[in-house]
Amino acid sequence: MTDARNAVRQVLGVSWHVESLVRAGRQVLMRTVGTHAVGTDAHARASHEDALAMSDTHLFTKVEADVPIRGYAENLDAVADLSRLSKGSGTPLYWVHETLRWQQALDLMPEAVRGGFGISIGQPDTGYTIHPNLGTAGLDLEHDWDVISNDDDAFDDLQQNLLWPLPFPGHGTSTASVVVGHGDPTVGIVGLTPAARLVPFRATESVVQVFDSDVARAVARARDVGCHVVTMSLGGKGFFGLEEEIQRAVDQGMIVMAAAGNYVRFVTAPASYANCLAVAATGPDDTMWSGSSRGRAVDVSMPGAEVPAARWTDDRLPFVGPSNGTSFSVAHLAAAAALWLALHGPATLITAYGGSGVQAAFLAVLRWPGVCAVPADWDTDWGVGRVDLPSLLAAPLPSSDDIRAIAAFQLPTDAAVGRISAALSADPVVVRKRLAALLRAEDTQVFAELLDRHEGELVYLAYADPSFADAVAAIDGMPSGAFRLDGVSRLLAARLS
Repeated sequence: MTDARNAVRQVLGVSWHVESLVRAGRQVLMRTVGTHAVGTDAHARASHEDALAMSDTHLFTKVEADVPIRGYAENLDAVADLSRLSKGSGTPLYWVHETLRWQQALDLMPEAVRGGFGISIGQPDTGYTIHPNLGTAGLDLEHDWDVISNDDDAFDDLQQNLLWPLPFPGHGTSTASVVVGHGDPTVGIVGLTPAARLVPFRATESVVQVFDSDVARAVARARDVGCHVVTMSLGGKGFFGLEEEIQRAVDQGMIVMAAAGNYVRFVTAPASYANCLAVAATGPDDTMWSGSSRGRAVDVSMPGAEVPAARWTDDRLPFVGPSNGTSFSVAHLAAAAALWLALHGPATLITAYGGSGVQAAFLAVLRWPGVCAVPADWDTDWGVGRVDLPSLLAAPLPSSDDIRAIAAFQLPTDAAVGRISAALSADPVVVRKRLAALLRAEDTQVFAELLDRHEGELVYLAYADPSFADAVAAIDGMPSGAFRLDGVSRLLAARLS
């Protein structure tokens, strides 16, 4: 750590702070107070330049800038509306329960574990607020943590932080309510796992523009305090440290999942990672929600459109209102995973499959015929279908051969190509060839060096610039275009110009 700290101060200046990303981890986090607003091209370029400078010291195996992105949303007003939908809704309060056949699923569970008893769910989000349709009975407030302030209280004060682009105060409360809500059954939200406990981790104030290092720390916290499931109703560009922390969680026997994204043309990270389950959104009558991200990286769908959830008015008065977004889809899948784990027992599953096999076993069951409802017009970009809870709990556990057939839970060998192709639902072979052409790599060795050096920037461009995304993903024609290069290092911009 001393060598790293000295190198950072020598190259970047004495204002930089250097620390371990997570306890007992190998990643180092370097940070400072910047001069550019977060989310701007200037902030991104400065961050990428600093990362490149540290990479050139050759003291680190890998260096990547942690840069929040807005992405190229098809409808920015719709994205903002995710946090301010009206009270009115034409859907019944219990439509999600009825669609998932929740009561029939509970009837299949022994009394001792019914409703997810004994299962702990970690939730990196905006934190929690006391709401009559969430309550505290389903929250574990002994292990909650505020990653942003680095203290042991993940409380969300619902203040709109103007320094954060697209803040979502109260988001963690809304998503938690559909998992462990303890509202009045006649007028409020009852979560799908009322006997489970949810550990809130305040990791961001904007679930669409996140610092992935904070999310990585929250995932590590969830692992340290013994959570069985991690649900992330958020998404951004990602960085390798978050992917590695997810792998550490999976290796310990946890099931990790994330929202696919809303109103953008790509699957956001960490849902795009091979070691993280990606969840798309459906609505009433199993309609595929048009605002949901979709593609090859998506594993499964759950209700996410017109979902009744705990909400707040602008005057901070609690109410139950309709909510849209894959945020609620992944929350519902987290509840399904908790019920499945409670039924079979986490320790039993780890004994049978090993720690790293538990998530693969869950995915294998989701893929078992009949476990997911598949309407006649279903598009597999929304995954294998929408989970049916009784079928999930009644399905047989997979064999060891089934687990070996699930090869998705390995870190990609070609990280930049793997991350871009997963995000864009593109053929990795095509992406690799087109990147080589765009980077004007003279040979395979030069190409490998360029990918390694500029991985984070290339992923950033794939998320931030639709022209670049089209150029690397299109099957026909030569890759070309006028790209938005103000957010990447001057070195990469010159090569791509």
